[in-house]
Amino acid sequence: MNASYDISLVVISFNMARELPRTLHSLSPRYQRDIRAEDYEVIVIDNGSREPPSAQDFAGLGMNLKVLSHAEPTPSPVNAINYGLSLCSAPLVGVMIDGARLASPGLLAACRQAARLHPRPVVATLSFHLGPGLQWITMQSGYDPTWEDRLLASIDWPDDGYRLFEIAPASENAPKGWFGPLNETNALFMPPSLWQELGGYDPAFTDPGGGYANPDLLWRALDLPDTRQVVVLGEGTFHQYHGGIATNSGGEGQRRLKEMSRTYYRLRRKPIKVPDGERTYFGPVSKAATAAYRRALGGGGMVSATPYPSTAAGPVQTSSRYVDLLKKTLLNETGIEMEAALRVAQEMRQIPPDFWREVLCDPPGKLRLPLDDIKNKRMQGQDTDAFKAVVPLAYTMIGRRRLDHLEACVGTVLDEEVPGDFMECGVWRGGACILIKGMLAERGITNRLVWLADSFDGLPPPRPGVDDALDLSKARYPLLAVSLDRVRANFETFGLLDSGVRFLPGWFEDSLPTAPVERLALLRIDGDLYSSTLDALSHLYGRVAPGGFVIVDDYGALPQCARAVDEFRAGLGIDEPLRMIDCYGAFWRKTR
Repeated sequence: MNASYDISLVVISFNMARELPRTLHSLSPRYQRDIRAEDYEVIVIDNGSREPPSAQDFAGLGMNLKVLSHAEPTPSPVNAINYGLSLCSAPLVGVMIDGARLASPGLLAACRQAARLHPRPVVATLSFHLGPGLQWITMQSGYDPTWEDRLLASIDWPDDGYRLFEIAPASENAPKGWFGPLNETNALFMPPSLWQELGGYDPAFTDPGGGYANPDLLWRALDLPDTRQVVVLGEGTFHQYHGGIATNSGGEGQRRLKEMSRTYYRLRRKPIKVPDGERTYFGPVSKAATAAYRRALGGGGMVSATPYPSTAAGPVQTSSRYVDLLKKTLLNETGIEMEAALRVAQEMRQIPPDFWREVLCDPPGKLRLPLDDIKNKRMQGQDTDAFKAVVPLAYTMIGRRRLDHLEACVGTVLDEEVPGDFMECGVWRGGACILIKGMLAERGITNRLVWLADSFDGLPPPRPGVDDALDLSKARYPLLAVSLDRVRANFETFGLLDSGVRFLPGWFEDSLPTAPVERLALLRIDGDLYSSTLDALSHLYGRVAPGGFVIVDDYGALPQCARAVDEFRAGLGIDEPLRMIDCYGAFWRKTR
C-alpha cells in the first residue's frame, strides 16, 4: 500500500473516444474540489477499444494518471477491473465500471471523508442519466450524442459541475429514492482489505458488459461481517450516451435484463434481492442536488432533472390557486386516468364488457403502468410520443416544467413592468397562451395583448436546403393541425376569449413581417423547423423589449431548431446566456 495517495480509482474504458475525455476532465484536479492532485491516482484500463486511449492524450489535465490496455480483453469488463485493482496502492480504492460517467465536483473528496466514518466502509454513490429521462427509454424518442452534446454545452459544466444535476434525472439504482436501498453504484470505494476479502469482481460474470457483476460486488460487500454502507449524498456520476450494453440498449433492454437475471441465478442459486440494511448517509448536499432530490420526490425517477424552472428573477412561485388549477387543467392532470384507460382500450383487440367499470373504479390499481408513463411524459412535455397511441387530451404539449417556467417569465415581466404584449408562434391548441391570458385576467390587466401566430393548419412542408427534410406537415402529422375555430373555442371554454386575444393565421414568412405588434414583453417560439424558427426570430426579436424573455420550445430536441437559434444569435452578437428550461426548451432574457 502506497501512503502517498489517499485514493486509487480504477476506470474502465471501451470505445469511448467521445466520452472518456470528459470523464477524465471531471476527475482531474482542475475540476475536483477539496482534494489535491497528489492525493489520488486514476488508473484507466482499456478493455479492447478499436483505438485505445493513451496517457499522452490527457497530459494537460495535471493528474496522476495511468492509461493501460488489458492484454486479454473480453466482452465482460470484469477481468479488466481486477487487473486494475491489482495495480492500486492507496488505502482507499474505487472502481468506476463505466468510463462514460461524469463525476460531480466533490465526488472524490466526499468519498474520502465518507470512508472515515466506519472501520469497514462500503462507500456508495448515486447515479444519474444525462438527458430527459432514463437513456434506454429516451434514446427510442431520439436522444443521441448530438442532443447530449448540445445539452452539456448549454450548462457550461466544466466550470460548475453541479449544474449536471439540472439536466440529469436519477437512474434506476435507487428505485425507492435516495434514502432507499441501492441496487447498484457506479462509483464504489472500499479499503483494499475488503476488496481482497471479496476477491475482486467475480470472473464468472462473462456476459457482455458484465451483466450483474457490478451489483453483485456491492451486495457481496454488504454481506461481509461488520461492513457498513455509507451513501454519499449531494454527489454522483452522470451517464453519457454511448453504445453501452444495458443503459443504451433501447428496446433490447428488457431482453438483456432477463438474460442477466438468468446468469445471476445460475451463479448464485438465488433470485435477485437487494440488501436493505442500515445505512449511513454523508453530505453536504449542494443546492443543485437538493433541487434534484425535490424533483425525485415530486415526480419519481423518470422526470426531467432541471432545477424547478427559474428565471433571472428567481424560482417559480405559483401566484394563486387559480393559476395552479388552470395549469393542472391545461395539462389535463385532472383527467389523466381517462387518458390511460383510452390508451389501454386502444391496444385491446376486443374490449371486455366490464372494462370501463372495473378500470375506472380503481385506476391506480388497474392502470398503474400507463398512468405512470403518461404522468412522466406530461411532466417532461413528451406527448408527441403518444400520437402513436392515443392523442393527448391536454391543451398543451409543453409539459409541466415548461409551463411552470412560462408562468415565472410572465410573472416576472408583469412584476417588473417590462413593457409590451405576449406572443406565441406555433400554438397547437392554445394552452400556453390560455395560461398567459389567465394570468392577465387574474391581475385585471387589460392593456396588454396576447398574440397567437399559427397556420392553424399544421406545419409547413420542409423548406428545401434549410430544414434537412424534416417533414412535420399535416400530411404526415395531421394531429398537429388544430383549426383557428378550435383554438378560439378553447379560449371560450376557460372564459378568456375577448378583444385582448389576437390571432395571426398563416405561415410565419407571410404573417409575421406585417404583424401589427409594436412591443413584446415575451416571445415564445414553437416552430420546430429551422425555417419557421428563423422566420419568427428575424421578424419579431427586434420588437422584444429589454428585460423581456425569448423562449424557444424545441431547442434541445430538434437540431434544425437549435441551428436556427445559434446562427441567429451569432449573427446579431447576442451574448445573453442561453439557458435550458428542461431538456427540450431554452430561453434567454434580453438586456438591451
